[in-house]
Amino acid sequence: MCTLVAFHRSIPGSTLVVAANRDEFLDRPAEGPTLRATPSGWLVAPWDAVGGGTWLGVNRAGVFAALTNVACPTPDPALRSRGLVVLDALAASSAREAAEKVEGLAMGAYNPFNLFVADAEHAAGFTYGDSVRPVDPPGGIWVVGNAPLDAPESLKLRRLHERVARVASGPAEDVLPGLAAACRDHQPGERGPLDALCVHTPLYGTRSSVLLRLDAGVENPRNVFRYAEGAPCESEYEDFTPLLRDLGRGRPVVPGA
Repeated sequence: MCTLVAFHRSIPGSTLVVAANRDEFLDRPAEGPTLRATPSGWLVAPWDAVGGGTWLGVNRAGVFAALTNVACPTPDPALRSRGLVVLDALAASSAREAAEKVEGLAMGAYNPFNLFVADAEHAAGFTYGDSVRPVDPPGGIWVVGNAPLDAPESLKLRRLHERVARVASGPAEDVLPGLAAACRDHQPGERGPLDALCVHTPLYGTRSSVLLRLDAGVENPRNVFRYAEGAPCESEYEDFTPLLRDLGRGRPVVPGA
């Protein structure tokens, strides 16, 4: 996943609002979100069918975790999949516990990444590279891309930061539509189409997009989970909110049971 926006305890009626585009090679197989049983409990997440793990998800305790790869010139394919870091974070019962897990990661075990974790009470961001570095967002809005969180903001992310700040200052009911519009944006940047929010190239591009709103528990009726399979400019966001209710129950609903 290459672009993540998160508002934590800053939108009325929501403890967490997230928009995320995943950019990846077009031939890399993946599965859409579903309720998944793991050794540490149930969670809702999509799945990377190559490396295992996921780029984002939420667990029964309402802990959300998401990861973006940090660009590096020579990634080591022998290292542990970064998608497994998200599963490890979602094994925690709170965002603070997840943050403690991240702070204790062994160096040299993964290629570089950014990780964001949050629940109703706490949010934290980290960059993993030559060290594990906690990072606080300027102004309380999290905008995460493929550079380290503590690096100077690129033109693409600075433009996005300004846009989502305007979205956050408007009516609460306009936040998700405003974030969806941002996720569909094709305005090129310094590297041309690769610096758009919605990326289209022959071999690589935006593969999926997520809109998530959580408030005080995964079964809260105000919650929203929408997922676009494919670039959001071409694919509709479908309603996956029932998965959150299934997650709260700790099992999928079987029709007729």
